[in-house]
Amino acid sequence: MTNGRPADVNERVTEEWKADTTPGERVRTVMKRTYDPQPVATIAERALTTETTARKHLNVLAEDGFVAAVSPPEARGTWYKRAPRSLVLERAQQMLDSVDVETLSAHVTELRETVREFEEKTGVESPRAAAIADAEVDTAMITEWQTAHRNLKLARAALALADATEAVEDGTGSDEPGDPAGITG
Repeated sequence: MTNGRPADVNERVTEEWKADTTPGERVRTVMKRTYDPQPVATIAERALTTETTARKHLNVLAEDGFVAAVSPPEARGTWYKRAPRSLVLERAQQMLDSVDVETLSAHVTELRETVREFEEKTGVESPRAAAIADAEVDTAMITEWQTAHRNLKLARAALALADATEAVEDGTGSDEPGDPAGITG
């Protein structure tokens, strides 16, 4: 901390990142961790690039569905945040990378059964509906149900992604960007 060494280390790391990556890579890296809308100026500063360059890359990322362009009512201009769909696709891909499709299919079956048991126990179709209906469930049960519900959706998304990827690879599907098999709906 003496002689300004931490600042020197930070400056060196920053310069290495800038030298080893393109502006587009840096904008994408920044946006991977941007969940709340941010103005282009903030994103450009974090990505070590100009606002014009950041805007160009953000527009491409928005077209690809990786980021969402928003216009907060209290702010001027377009702001950007990570698109929820891209998070689902990233998590689905992580699942596919860590487990085979057969195991994932079996897990989906188990999760469906778990969710069905919660539905039968409470007489409603979701954790949110249970809370709204003031069903007699405790916080731990709601949390467990929410987790099973979320994991089921993600596992289904991973299976849909696997199917879509297989279809593109074998030539039976489209390789157009978008929402493979409607996985986020």
